[in-house]
Amino acid sequence: MTAAALALFLSASFPLPSVDGKPLAVTESQKTFRYPLRFETIRAFYEERFGKRQVATVKWSMAGAPGERVLTLINADKKDTWRKAVVREQEAETVIDVTPVIRLADEQIEGNGRPLVQFVFGRSPDVDKAVQGIDHTDALRR
Repeated sequence: MTAAALALFLSASFPLPSVDGKPLAVTESQKTFRYPLRFETIRAFYEERFGKRQVATVKWSMAGAPGERVLTLINADKKDTWRKAVVREQEAETVIDVTPVIRLADEQIEGNGRPLVQFVFGRSPDVDKAVQGIDHTDALRR
């Protein structure tokens, strides 16, 4: 049940290409996805999804020579659950690494306790003598 919920969660937030029309099997904490598809097929999928160069919130960059290409997608949309995806071309497969965003519920913190650690810095006697010699009256500030 959890894997199915996560698959729905990931597919809703970060689009994963399907293999022969079937969705990819996803485990609960999976961030890396291995595809038996060519890099060009996956690149074309993301190009269709996010546009040739840029969508308003997704930056697109491609680097590397054929056989070692890397496609990087960086998401700036605060509502999505992913920030970055890196698609790497390898010899027999294509690997997608997704950097998810983890959101925790707000937690109200209350109390009036003191911190566990406090630093108290003393002043040397030389500094005390120097400060006493300074006139701190308002007449000097005018």
